[in-house]
Amino acid sequence: MKLVVIIVLILICFGCNHTSENKSDEPKSNRLELIPEPDKKEREKYLRRKTLINFLENPIDLQQYKSVKNKTVTTGVINGMNYYFHPQINDSIFYQYNYLNGWRPYPIAQIIVFKNGKNKHTYKDETETLIELKVFRKDNDLQQANLIGLTKTELELKFGTDYLNHNNEIAYSNENKVLILTLDSSKVRSYRYIKLDTNIINTDLIGRIME
Repeated sequence: MKLVVIIVLILICFGCNHTSENKSDEPKSNRLELIPEPDKKEREKYLRRKTLINFLENPIDLQQYKSVKNKTVTTGVINGMNYYFHPQINDSIFYQYNYLNGWRPYPIAQIIVFKNGKNKHTYKDETETLIELKVFRKDNDLQQANLIGLTKTELELKFGTDYLNHNNEIAYSNENKVLILTLDSSKVRSYRYIKLDTNIINTDLIGRIME
């Protein structure tokens, strides 16, 4: 009788070990693993940040805008501000385009570019680098950069809430690019986009720019 009990116990132990080995050898791909769903707020924050970064990399199609506005523009060489991005290239200049609003004395927008080479004094120069974009009036030709009149809430829905506050301005930035929007009754009255010579952007710098 004792022998029978011992044999039964051995068989049970063998069966348990065999089952355990089979489970450990089971391919991981056949196991059910729960993956947490992405947080909706975090995803929205990420998408708005991505929209901002893309905008700061290329706010306007510069050559297309110049082509559309070529009959309402004045041009000239200017002295660049000390906070401008300034490649150390010989025989280079900062050039300004003033886009006028018909016969009215105030401009719709001003664009400052960095130029060098044989085309630096020409309007049709596709090698120039956008340094600053100042916008004062609504203009559909600006396309995605037509921000005048947007409310602060609309800006936050578009670019997020990660910005600096300075007086009646808010400033979005990424690396050495900054978008400074002047608000009036919580709506964009004017704005400036600038490519800077630094990645350190704080309220002191914003104040210096807006002086």
